[in-house]
Amino acid sequence: MALNCIIIGNNPEGFHELENYLSEIPFVYLIGRFANLEEADLWLKNGVVDILIMGVMEDDPVLQLGEVYLLPLFILLYADGLQEPVDFQPVEPLTLPFTSTALKNTFSQINTIINMEGIETPSSFISDYFSIRTTEKLEKVAYNDLQYVEVLNDHIMLHLGEQKLLTEETLDYIIAKLPATTFMRVHRWFVINLKYIDNIGEDYVQVAGAKIRLTSAMQQELLKRYRILQ
Repeated sequence: MALNCIIIGNNPEGFHELENYLSEIPFVYLIGRFANLEEADLWLKNGVVDILIMGVMEDDPVLQLGEVYLLPLFILLYADGLQEPVDFQPVEPLTLPFTSTALKNTFSQINTIINMEGIETPSSFISDYFSIRTTEKLEKVAYNDLQYVEVLNDHIMLHLGEQKLLTEETLDYIIAKLPATTFMRVHRWFVINLKYIDNIGEDYVQVAGAKIRLTSAMQQELLKRYRILQ
C-alpha cells in the first residue's frame, strides 16, 4: 500500500530535508507541497490524500516565539462513499530537527495505526472512472484506459489508446481527479499511468509509444513508484 502525502506550510529549522527524507521511504508518495490549506483544497476535496504534514503558516504567531519544535502529522479519515475527508486523526508529532530514521519510524507507526484500526484509505473510494468536460461534451474516462495526459498549449489531451480527448480544464484539476497510486506527473507537460510504462531509461520513460524526457531526480522517483506498483 502506498500512502499519498501532502505538506502544508513553510520551512522551520530542521524542516528543509523533509522532502528528501520522504523520497527515501518506498511506500510514501509526496503529491505536493502547498503554502496553505486553500492551495491544497483541490486535492483534499478529491479524496486522494492519506497523510497531511503541517508546517508553519507565514502569519502563524509561533514564528514570533523563535524555534519551532514540533511537526504535526495527521491521518485523513473518510466516510464510506465520500471523497472529502471528514476528520483528521493526529499522529505523535515529530520533534524538530529530526532525522531520516525518525521520519521512517513515524510512517511505520502510521502504517500500523491504519492496519490495526482498519482505517480506509482514499483509494478504497475511488471509482473506475472520472468525468471531465471536453471541447464537445461531458465524457466519462476510465482510469484503466487512460495512458497519459499531455499539455498542448491552451488545451490538455487525454490519450486513451485510439481515442484522444481534448479539454480546457487545467492540469492541476485533472491530476486531482487521478489516483495518485497509479498516476504520476513526470514532466511539466506530462502525467502518466504507471501501468502503461513500456520502458524506463536513464533520461526518459516510454509510455504507450510516447518517449518522455526525465531529469535524473525524476527518474529515481519514478523507479521507486513503479516498483511499489509491481
